Amino acid sequence: MADDVSPVERFTRRLSRSAKKAVTSAFALSLGCSAAQEKPAIETVLTSPATRQESFEATLRVLDAHPEYVDEFFRLTLKHPSTLERFLDNDARNLENDDLARRTAAHLAAHPAGLYRIMLKTLDAISDKPLAMSAVAKAMMERPQVAAMVLAQREDAIRATLTALVKEVRKNDRARRAFLNGMEENSDPLAKLLADNPRVLGRLLKSMAGIGASKGKAELGALMKALSNPE
Repeated sequence: MADDVSPVERFTRRLSRSAKKAVTSAFALSLGCSAAQEKPAIETVLTSPATRQESFEATLRVLDAHPEYVDEFFRLTLKHPSTLERFLDNDARNLENDDLARRTAAHLAAHPAGLYRIMLKTLDAISDKPLAMSAVAKAMMERPQVAAMVLAQREDAIRATLTALVKEVRKNDRARRAFLNGMEENSDPLAKLLADNPRVLGRLLKSMAGIGASKGKAELGALMKALSNPE
């Protein structure tokens, strides 16, 4: 005959005698007490590593069986900054685990408002942290098409990012070389884009002429040579 006992009850039965005694005592002491008064009793239970492990496991099994309790627990955690910070730090550190990162990303993708806010705050937080910025750049490098698709969702995003990128590469020699190499590698599609937009092409040629006049005949001659003898 099948056992009708729930998983939580089965687990509770397997608790060690000392764990059962400690949990029962703490529960008895906490009855009719406020949260502040319950704290010493709970601390007594959690002092022992073995009892603490079993108590946490029992609690998690109950939460597994009742997802609505998790929602309530989360709301309460938001009111405890110290515990929340510890959870977030553990979560961030362990996101290098691919499975956890994938799960977290799936939840963020399902909630665009939260995704927008975390992306914004992440960009703010990494703006003065080179290693963090390098990590984001590496992710974009490994998923260049998706990064481009993201920008292509909004016209203002393309214009704002391009303007900011040009400003950055003008003050960074290494970035400038990479930017120019990228333009060279994409010279044909860029030329076709410009050919289909005479106004933009005219503006660019006018700017080039202005630079040539300010730089002098030698630079202008080099430009004309490059135009007449493309490699």
